[in-house]
Amino acid sequence: AKTGRNMSEKGTSFVNASETGEIPSFNGNETAKATDFANYFCSYAQLYHQKQMLADHNRMAAYHAAIMGNSSVFKDKVVMDVGTGSGILAVWAAQAGARRVYAIEYTDMAKHARSVMQANGVADIVTVIQGAVEDIVLPAEDDFEAEEDDMTDGSAKGTRVVDIMISEWMGYFLLRESMLDSIIRARDKFLKRRTGLMMPSHTTMYFAPVQDEEERKHSSNDYNASMSDWSEFADTTKTVYGVDMSVLERSSDHRL
Repeated sequence: AKTGRNMSEKGTSFVNASETGEIPSFNGNETAKATDFANYFCSYAQLYHQKQMLADHNRMAAYHAAIMGNSSVFKDKVVMDVGTGSGILAVWAAQAGARRVYAIEYTDMAKHARSVMQANGVADIVTVIQGAVEDIVLPAEDDFEAEEDDMTDGSAKGTRVVDIMISEWMGYFLLRESMLDSIIRARDKFLKRRTGLMMPSHTTMYFAPVQDEEERKHSSNDYNASMSDWSEFADTTKTVYGVDMSVLERSSDHRL
């Protein structure tokens, strides 16, 4: 996941955040973006990873019902799918009646998504755009009307032309994939402020304390078993490697 870490000290090229601490795809330099891609995005360019997500039938059924079950909401609307992957949400949006769907994908999975659009007969409706959603520009030929309060002056063309924004951005424990910040920026840049819809638009996290005595005992026994031979370990380290580690024995007395 994108952790926001920055380890750009002398002699280290690992940079996983911008200079202001933002995610690299927002305002990071090329090194930060490359590191972010290597650590996070590259896995999503692999078909086996996409298949894992597509095989999650609870996930698939929920999105299918939300989109195809609300065709009256999608009819003639401009839709943006953020992080489209192999493109299935974009296909459903087109099948539900959207007049234009922008399928945004940062990785080379975008190439496969274009093939999926062709194979499903919606390539005339779905435009696959490869790039970070923070950086993309919508096609100039799509002259969709933005809300009036999005026009900066009499001649400027607004960017808030999207009626519905869909995305499967949730990860383990909801925030694992760290995509929420990109979704928020996409919303603030492209979604119509007064009438735009987000799907999903709300999430809930539930917390509860858990006690597993059997697991605690198992961990404690493992720890005690591994530390019980400390004296032998210290003697071996002293004899073989010439370093006295016996001073640490008192620390080994701490048990789980």
